[in-house]
Amino acid sequence: MSAEPLFSIKRKLISMSAVLSSILVLGSLFYVYKETRHEINEVYDARLGQSAKTLALALMSWGDAPLDSLNDTYRQWLTLIERSAVSDDSPTPMGHPYEQNLLFQYLVGGKVLVKSPNAPDTFIGEPDYSGFSIKLVDGHKWRTFQMPLKTVSQQQTGTVLVAERVGIRNELIDEVSLSIGLPQLILIPILILLIIVLINRSFRPISELRAVIADRSINNLERVVVSHPTTELDPLVNQLNFLFAEVENAWRREKRLIRTAAHELKTPLAVLRLDTENALMTLDESQRQDDLKRILAGIERTDRVIQQLLMLSRVEQQKSIMLTPLDAVEIARESIANLVPMALKNKQTISLSGEDSVAVNGHQVMLPILMTNLIDNAIRYAGEGAQIDVEVTRVSEGKVLLTVTDSGEAMREEVRSRLFEKFYRGNSEKGDGAGLGMSIVKDIADLHGATIVVEAPVENDKGNRFSVQFPLA
Repeated sequence: MSAEPLFSIKRKLISMSAVLSSILVLGSLFYVYKETRHEINEVYDARLGQSAKTLALALMSWGDAPLDSLNDTYRQWLTLIERSAVSDDSPTPMGHPYEQNLLFQYLVGGKVLVKSPNAPDTFIGEPDYSGFSIKLVDGHKWRTFQMPLKTVSQQQTGTVLVAERVGIRNELIDEVSLSIGLPQLILIPILILLIIVLINRSFRPISELRAVIADRSINNLERVVVSHPTTELDPLVNQLNFLFAEVENAWRREKRLIRTAAHELKTPLAVLRLDTENALMTLDESQRQDDLKRILAGIERTDRVIQQLLMLSRVEQQKSIMLTPLDAVEIARESIANLVPMALKNKQTISLSGEDSVAVNGHQVMLPILMTNLIDNAIRYAGEGAQIDVEVTRVSEGKVLLTVTDSGEAMREEVRSRLFEKFYRGNSEKGDGAGLGMSIVKDIADLHGATIVVEAPVENDKGNRFSVQFPLA
């Protein structure tokens, strides 16, 4: 299954913001154009209606003046406007040249009696119609308003029609819309440019973080620092620093493990090689047997060192473990059973006392390692013929106490104070490990929330006692 192609969040954010802004601006332009057209049509229609009513009142109260004089008078007014106007857009004392785009007709008895000079001789409306409509005159659309004139007795005496070219309205609508819309159209690229600038500035901490992370390697795991921290990036930076610290610790542990393994195994392997060469070269059978015994002891020591190093690596990798209720007495019994052959070899006796069964919250792998290391340490250092007592009891405040007591020589104060340090060997002449057994016990106790102490001497300036106190399950 192929991986999905990568995409740029910044580019996508810019594109979406630009498109959305453009849609909003164009949408507002369309709304402005629609509302402008609606309002202008309303104003112009109202003016047409008012003009028709004004004209009707004038015709009704004109008096006895002949109708031809009315047409001549209106024609003279328009002629004066044309002569005095500088352009189509300039007003004059007699009116405005745009009046050429307006016309009126007065219909009586099916005949147009009075009209504007630019109006056709034939009536452009419908005799029995009243209201607004659109008419086509000489290829141009006109917006017309037609109103019948009636007497008090509701008898129709004539019809007044006023009209305005539709193009005048459209021109005004376009000019108003353009004057409002052009700044907004210019605003779109400016807005997009501002969006790009702001998003680039907002993404600057991310770019900086990417550059800082790209500079990190296994040889450079320094803490990540961003000069412009943000609320969104701060948890990520903290987590990265935590992970870098974990990787650095793991890397240090690995280098230390390799260095220690090389140091601890170098001497035993050299001794094994020398003893093997002696065994091959000697002709004395008893000497050969001594060499083979030393080879076997060297293999056992090397195996113990390897086991301790692997155990240390495993324990140090555990930052937290899942604890379940376990029977501490049963685990102690199994640990003793596994180590009895070693104790018998040293002519030692081991006893288990205390509760028949008591539960503690423990890890099913780590807890047996803790007990085995404590008992193994007592067997190795207590000396031949020593007595080793293991006791598991309930104590006050809901605690479980595990004690391992031996009758061997009491540890010196300086040894006891450094006993739980890694790679510290207080009695190197007796033990054959790498100085990791007690540090492993201390780490496992910490993972279980337990406390461990060592007492020496126990009685008559002799003996050692290790006490581990667990929370009760």
